[in-house]
Amino acid sequence: MGPAAGNARWPAHYLRGYLIAWLAYAGAGMLLRQVKRPPRWWLGWIVVVGIALHLVAFARTPRGSTDIYRYLWDGRVINAGINPYLFPPNAPELAPLRDENWRHINFKHIPTIYPPAAQLLFSGLARLDPRGVDLFRLTFAVFDVGLVLLLIPLLRRTGRAPENVLWYAWCPLAVTETAAGGHLDVVGVFLLALAMLLAARAGGRPGRAGALALAAAVMTKGFAVFAAPFFIKRGGLRFTAWFASGCALLLAPFLGAREHLFAGLFAYLSGWKANSGLFMLADWMLEHVTERHYQLTRLGSLALILAATVWLVRRQGPGVRGIIAGAFAALSAVLLFGAPVPPWYLTWTLPLLCWWWVPGWLAFTLTAVVQFYAGIQFPESVNLLLWLGYSPVFALLIWQWLTASTSAGGRRSTESPPPPCTRRPHTR
Repeated sequence: MGPAAGNARWPAHYLRGYLIAWLAYAGAGMLLRQVKRPPRWWLGWIVVVGIALHLVAFARTPRGSTDIYRYLWDGRVINAGINPYLFPPNAPELAPLRDENWRHINFKHIPTIYPPAAQLLFSGLARLDPRGVDLFRLTFAVFDVGLVLLLIPLLRRTGRAPENVLWYAWCPLAVTETAAGGHLDVVGVFLLALAMLLAARAGGRPGRAGALALAAAVMTKGFAVFAAPFFIKRGGLRFTAWFASGCALLLAPFLGAREHLFAGLFAYLSGWKANSGLFMLADWMLEHVTERHYQLTRLGSLALILAATVWLVRRQGPGVRGIIAGAFAALSAVLLFGAPVPPWYLTWTLPLLCWWWVPGWLAFTLTAVVQFYAGIQFPESVNLLLWLGYSPVFALLIWQWLTASTSAGGRRSTESPPPPCTRRPHTR
């Protein structure tokens, strides 16, 4: 996950531009909140500007990660007829495949961590262009624009103003981490949103098509598994059977790896904690108590995430809005309690801003980026950056929760009041 740009000072230049873009984005969102009935042409303008931002990011923003070179490598390995889960990039068996891009791959001693659906996508893109990564970046940018177009009808079907899509379409984190950073996550989020839209079209009860879309999301990036319980609760046994069948079908071509299938994932979970908040704090505290501090922190983190997910499932609201609220809340818990938390992981939760006004999460789209990329340039200040970054996020989240509880007469609510521009009746 190291920087891909050659200039060691690029994070400083990038962060200056990102701050300007974020201030413009937050200002535009706040303006939208004050408008009760936006003109119809606003929606088209929001989409057009969103596309333009992706084009600018694709052409002008340096790549902030080397993950994309691993995507290309995995695709080339598959196209050579080799199971990508069997060997790490530095294995002698894969030496004939090495080229100029190979030297950019980080952690060459670890096998791939990416799930089967992602591997199939890598294979297809690497077959089209086996030597370059720009096709990957362009593909992810297209998926991101596609996600914007999916969110519009989903907002309409859940009684929200479609103009609220601005909170995702103009978010500089989503734009830069897909069109510039070239991260896979947006493909999984697109598939998750597709499953939600299919559930909305089925009257809030997910069916076969939604199950297959959700399976593809999980098998693209494992994050989506934390959204699955909210679909399963509404879809029942038939949905669960289709979902499991879709996962099994995508997994089948790679089962030959046997015990190596999850080797890369286990290695990833056994040592990575970059940019995390509560996780790193707990790990630091336990470090003074036991040598197994990381393992205990990982288990405690997982227990918190599972407990939060179970609690959210039990409180799940009706219809597709209950699915949307529960899924994004559970994914947010993964980021708050888990590790690592690089900025592009936030892509999984950004659509929630289109439905609910959550100042803490809006702030997170700034602080997560600043603390991560500033930490690259100033590694000796990482802990200070984390404190400065996470403190306002948790403070705002706790303040909003307390305010919502008080205004509801002590009754806790999982949803925030809709912004003013969403309070008009749905007429389109």
